[in-house]
Amino acid sequence: MSQMPITCPNCRNNFAAPVEQILDVGRDPSAKVRFLAGQVNRVRCPNCNYQMAVGTPLAYHDPDKQLLLVNIPMELNLNHDEQERIIGTMTRAITDSLPPEKRKGYLFSPRRTYTLQGLADTILEADGLTKDMINQRRDKLKLVEDMLRSAEEDLPGLAAENDAQLDETFFEMINAAIETAVMNGRRETAEQMLYLRQILLENSSYGKELLEVAARQEAAIERVTNDLNALGEKITQAKLVDLAIGYQEDDEALQAFVGLIRPALDQTFFDKLNERIEGAGRVTKQQALESLRDRLNELAEAIDNQQRAMVQQAAMLLQQIINSPDLEQAVQEALPMIDDLFINVLEATLQDAAQRKEAQLALKLQQVYQIISQIMQQSAPPEVQFINELLQAENELEARLLLMEHAPQIGPSLLDYMDNLIETLSSRGAEDMVARISALREEAEKVLNGGE
Repeated sequence: MSQMPITCPNCRNNFAAPVEQILDVGRDPSAKVRFLAGQVNRVRCPNCNYQMAVGTPLAYHDPDKQLLLVNIPMELNLNHDEQERIIGTMTRAITDSLPPEKRKGYLFSPRRTYTLQGLADTILEADGLTKDMINQRRDKLKLVEDMLRSAEEDLPGLAAENDAQLDETFFEMINAAIETAVMNGRRETAEQMLYLRQILLENSSYGKELLEVAARQEAAIERVTNDLNALGEKITQAKLVDLAIGYQEDDEALQAFVGLIRPALDQTFFDKLNERIEGAGRVTKQQALESLRDRLNELAEAIDNQQRAMVQQAAMLLQQIINSPDLEQAVQEALPMIDDLFINVLEATLQDAAQRKEAQLALKLQQVYQIISQIMQQSAPPEVQFINELLQAENELEARLLLMEHAPQIGPSLLDYMDNLIETLSSRGAEDMVARISALREEAEKVLNGGE
């Protein structure tokens, strides 16, 4: 991203805003979704909150489809030589970012489009969409916009009238728009679209099917969770294989099983399953177990791919934050997307920057971490804030005095929060922190019991 001077047409305020001029799907898979959702280079005036689209030269690169497109807005009034210079600069930037073996001929003859709609249509055509399909997609997008402007009481009727259009593609478009709104910090828009999606799910044929599937998946998760809990501390790879075999006729339960215990599906697990296959005896039973093994591998790979995509998305969000001129505002806008995975990516990136002795990057990452910590502490329940205060105590005596002063006011809920924190940290292997909080819990319980 680069900073571009903007003049707000609403209040005439001048400000600098980050804009994208190169969308490289190979490096940023979300770029395609963001562009097709109309969210690329849309900025908000910091003075009056007016939203606007920024007209700027834009290059779109999809290496898998060997597609390089360039769009230069006509309203920029650039002459031919200026346009060719810009195209050459963007093409070189994309080419230089690729290893030599991936520099193909298509990179040296980018295709021109003259409108953003033409750019979007060309991208969709490369995906195999016909003109009719593109027009249908455009109609669905217009329908989403019309529904967002409609009164709440009219939505069920609109859903019934347009039931045929409320299909998989339609809900994918809404989901993409929600995700983009969240990533851009547009919480009000995201909440509005989430509400619209729920209404449409409840009042459309396809939506009702999705809700039924979700209900079955929830029931499957509950069943598998109960089965795993029933094993208690006696969980072994052999018993997990038994459970998997028991789920082989119920794919939803099998999906829940893999989702819940993915780390346990290691080589030892599959070795045990292969032993069952070899000892199956009958050919039909052996074939059924082989199909089960293939399905387990398929589900595990799907989870791994999803996890990699989530890590990549968190890394892109982190990059977006540290590129922002106002770190605190960027973190505030990104809060809905900040979770444990994001924190893990932040910590790993910070550690890597420190090892590489990239002092400036490490400092920015540390600032982001501190801003997130402060926000989380301020918004945390009183129990969590007090536990953090205890952990910052210089010694046991100071912690004991804090407990004597504040624990009675908080009450037994403090112990519940400590128990939950101990359980969470135990699952992550943070033994030192578990020991420390466990000791504090013992002291807290004594104080709450009147010193007994």
